[in-house]
Amino acid sequence: MSTWNELENALSWYAAAPSRWVQSAKQDLSAAAEWIWVVLQGDFAEEQSTAQTITGTVVSMIPVVDQICDVRDIVANCRKIHEDSDNTWHWVALILTLVGLFPVLGSLGKGCFKILFAYGRKGVFKAGTKALETGMWQATKPWVEAGIVKLNQFLARPEVRKTISVLKWDNVYKELAKLARELASQLNANALAKAMDEGIAALKKLIDLMQKWGTAAMSTKAGELLQVVMEVRGKFYTMIDKKLAPAQDWLNHLARRLEVEADMNYRAYTNAVNPHAFKKPSLDTEIAEFKKSPPTWADALPEPPYEPLKAAPVIPSGYPNVAASDGPLKNKFDTFHTMEAVEIPPGTTIYRVLDPASGDNSICWMTKAEFDKLKSKDDWRRRFAVWANWNSNGEFVTYTVPKDKPLKVWEGLVGSQVLSDGTGNVVSAGAGGKKFYLEGGAKQIVLDPGDLDKAFLGKRQPTTWGYDNFDESTSMVGVPTLTNRWFEAKK
Repeated sequence: MSTWNELENALSWYAAAPSRWVQSAKQDLSAAAEWIWVVLQGDFAEEQSTAQTITGTVVSMIPVVDQICDVRDIVANCRKIHEDSDNTWHWVALILTLVGLFPVLGSLGKGCFKILFAYGRKGVFKAGTKALETGMWQATKPWVEAGIVKLNQFLARPEVRKTISVLKWDNVYKELAKLARELASQLNANALAKAMDEGIAALKKLIDLMQKWGTAAMSTKAGELLQVVMEVRGKFYTMIDKKLAPAQDWLNHLARRLEVEADMNYRAYTNAVNPHAFKKPSLDTEIAEFKKSPPTWADALPEPPYEPLKAAPVIPSGYPNVAASDGPLKNKFDTFHTMEAVEIPPGTTIYRVLDPASGDNSICWMTKAEFDKLKSKDDWRRRFAVWANWNSNGEFVTYTVPKDKPLKVWEGLVGSQVLSDGTGNVVSAGAGGKKFYLEGGAKQIVLDPGDLDKAFLGKRQPTTWGYDNFDESTSMVGVPTLTNRWFEAKK
């Protein structure tokens, strides 16, 4: 494959080719220059699914993609620093970008940490200076947990599992924890500067192309972009030493969090769910089962029985931000048909239905009255609109609001859920525009996991509804131990 074909292939992962490029039979180089420019504008603080998933072994199949990903992250960091060069946390975010380029990681390790560091940087930018000053790890934990979810999805990919097997990583989380500690120990200004210089060298090659192929205006913009990056590089040694400690502390906390994940995923219990046998059905599995024989807890309908909200309500002070752009509460208003901000009085017990792999302190709960109405797993899935690939059920946990203050939550009727393939494409349920819907209509509670106190969590109990969803069989050894799983702001 030629160098240009590799570059074109890489660019296509991030943005569609300009129409002028296609119409000119790939001869209009000014269009190619604009294409490179658009790709370099990517902001890692936003949801960039490509940047989070084109990693590890996938990257090795697509030359140049990985390098462009690194360059655009460095560019985005430098722009943040250019806006406010005295902001400590902008420099810490740059450190997280650069440490992810250290060669010690290898292809798979780099792929995994790209995901975790991307969410770490989001946490830095979303939490705000005041929150970060109380402790970087504590402030970014909700985003780290979201990153762990993405990491688990990445590790489930067939090509990634194959790479794990080749590397003989028996416990991938434990290996990643070791790498995180190694990164923390190797963190110094010289190593970071070397990583940045390699990124700048790649950026200069792209800018040379833009200036060669593009208009005079494009050449000027490209030059200004390089100048911003070089200004940051010029301040690097002056600013970076003061920022190493919080980044090292964050990496060590991340290592511990990965060790917890290793323990949760690989621990063998007596009389427990077999950790290698218990597994939620994947989205693809659920879609296949629906196409084969829709379960009784879903309906094929042209319209949802309970239309989900299209816009968030006004968020009163102190209430969960269900219109958040990231984190566990991201746009959760659309799980409601109706909703209102309410206070749950001290001493009230609320309920959460979950499976052995679920976190106790997630966002979705219900009152005792609603829980008592549930007679089966099918009833729960239908009324609370929960897909099997989200939650396999089998257990529940309670939480009693402590006496010192009421719990601020959102309460209302559950909106109907439509089955989609994960990319926004709705799965057809036949003629007449019918789609597969979970009805909804029960009264749910959505809260901020950060408002919960572990001391007031009850022990896990069985629902007696089992752990299976379709025709699969969950291998059990004796009976489950019903072990609590408390994660900070688990998604």
